[in-house]
Amino acid sequence: MRIAIHSGLTMRGSVQGVVDQVRRTAEYGFAGYWAPMLTGHDTLTAFAVAGREVPGIELGTAVVPMPLRPPYALAQQVATVQEVLGGRLALGIGPSHEALVRDAFGLDWPPPIAATRRYVADLAAVMTGRDGRRVAVPGATSAAPPPILLGAVNPAMARLAAEVAAGVVTWAAGPRTVTEVIRPALDGRPAGAPFRIVAALPVCVTGDAAEARSHIHRVLGANDALPSYRKVLAREGVDGVAQLAIVGSPDEVARRIDAFAESGVTDFAAHPLAKSDVDTERTWEFLAAHAKAR
Repeated sequence: MRIAIHSGLTMRGSVQGVVDQVRRTAEYGFAGYWAPMLTGHDTLTAFAVAGREVPGIELGTAVVPMPLRPPYALAQQVATVQEVLGGRLALGIGPSHEALVRDAFGLDWPPPIAATRRYVADLAAVMTGRDGRRVAVPGATSAAPPPILLGAVNPAMARLAAEVAAGVVTWAAGPRTVTEVIRPALDGRPAGAPFRIVAALPVCVTGDAAEARSHIHRVLGANDALPSYRKVLAREGVDGVAQLAIVGSPDEVARRIDAFAESGVTDFAAHPLAKSDVDTERTWEFLAAHAKAR
């Protein structure tokens, strides 16, 4: 299992901050850097800037909300970023959440499974230049397009990902979701067909677990109310992402991360989140050492 960094800095920081954090991620030897795209900066554009300055490391979106980009527009942007990165982009996409699509984006909310199936087909056709209905994106056929991964934490989307995508990205999901939802969805895939399972979760190495969980709840707890996350959190037997977060001593954090590998996760994307600078540094140092030891 590869260990990467997951960060929300694209939503609340500066582009230079993202560049600096990607550079730190590479210097620490992590396998990749994953970031969402919602508020704040355009993550793909920030990746183009960061990737031009920091070679070698994979950059992945976790995830791009499909309603924000028609397939052709996303394919065009992705082709541009993929060229800048020299093929290091992993493209995580998802339908987002009804409340966000209607209230924040001001758009209609179509049935998510059907809409995602149609979107992935259109996006893949444009990215590969095989779309007979519209002009292919210039340059899209000159380099391999990035793998498409779907944000999936519940059964229907996991089954669709197994059918049409190269993997899934999860947030606020534990090993139980991987073993009970994601892996069973792969039963129909051809033998040997690669499939990535990228699991992202907050991590904090600390001597004060209660304070760390309280801080994680303050920063990330608002998403707990979204229906899709309520389902996955209930499955995991917790009320919020702060309870599911990997928090505690180095031994406890190592045990919890290794459980993801045992469940079948291919990439664990740790979201370091601590109240103090001391615990922040301790978490980064531990994750780097654990990644090298695996």
